[in-house]
Amino acid sequence: MKKTGIITFTFISACLLFSCKRNNMPSTQLVSGAYKDTVFTNYFRRTSGFVAGDGAYSIPVGNNQSLWVFGDSYINSYDPATGTVPCIFQVHNCALSMNIGSPAIQTTYTGTGNPAPLFNVGSNNNYWFWPAAGYSANDTLYVFLDREMKRGSSFAGVDSNYTACMPLSNLNNIKYILSGSRNGIDFSKTVILDSASGYCYVYGIKNNGFGNDVFLARFLPGAIRGPWQYYDGSGWINDPVLAAKIYSEFTASFYVVHIKQKYVMITTEFSYGCDQGKNVFATVSDNPYGPFTNHHSVWVVNDTLKGHYPFFYLANAHPEFNNGKNELLITYCINGYGTCVNTCINNRMNPDVYRPKAIRVPYYAINASLE
Repeated sequence: MKKTGIITFTFISACLLFSCKRNNMPSTQLVSGAYKDTVFTNYFRRTSGFVAGDGAYSIPVGNNQSLWVFGDSYINSYDPATGTVPCIFQVHNCALSMNIGSPAIQTTYTGTGNPAPLFNVGSNNNYWFWPAAGYSANDTLYVFLDREMKRGSSFAGVDSNYTACMPLSNLNNIKYILSGSRNGIDFSKTVILDSASGYCYVYGIKNNGFGNDVFLARFLPGAIRGPWQYYDGSGWINDPVLAAKIYSEFTASFYVVHIKQKYVMITTEFSYGCDQGKNVFATVSDNPYGPFTNHHSVWVVNDTLKGHYPFFYLANAHPEFNNGKNELLITYCINGYGTCVNTCINNRMNPDVYRPKAIRVPYYAINASLE
């Protein structure tokens, strides 16, 4: 399920009419050196445990391990005879541990049940969590969660900030922190542990009526319950109401990664249904709070089916999976091909239309100074 909340018909119609392009968005272009990492993509082509899903945030947890957290996911539903899964997923979230040196070594984590989501509070099935970014500190893993609620035939985000706290020795022993609203900003999109300042930087977004604004907060890694500070455009303050946006774009897909001396923000072109949006963008800054400049395409999605492009979103970076070639691993999610191609036949579908895709982008394609 796409993680951008409800979009009105008028809003969508305007986007389709104007191709959802802003002045700073280049036309579709090929980027020299970027390529589909088919080997890494195949690590998600599983036949048991986690089989397919979206989200794909990875969190280094030490001991050469990274924990991938997923949103809507297929669990143990692969039919080897037909190579298909049901058209409807089994859980709203799960996790997959992956060995960084040997990524084929994996373990799926779900809750107790048949199956059950890993992250869950209460028994009301009209509410659920989609996990996002996280970090580990002091033998504890912290995962930021987006809480969603069913609204008619669609869904909407709940204005609350949950964090799952899990001892690294037992990832099924989960406790939850509820922080409440931070002026409606969803602080969950990226976490950067900054060794120089000692702070944990967390990026969040807030819808502005015609796109999304990005905000930045910080706190001490071992004191997530302690006071947070928010960037106000010139310094740090304690009131989220006074936080200043550091970036704006139409999409709700943002991810920031620290590479060498640069902070790189990864975004996507707005995508809806099918054949709408194909670009993954990068923009760079010398500081975690910006300004982010040199907005440009680093990948053109090429996962066509019968000549059509998929609905895609959530381009996330995974620097811990470094191949030693000055290339950044990025995954993005696809969610079928809308009305262009019917991928659900007799209530079954090929799971590849709902699996993350991995690409490698050379540092020089992001910023010349990173080479």
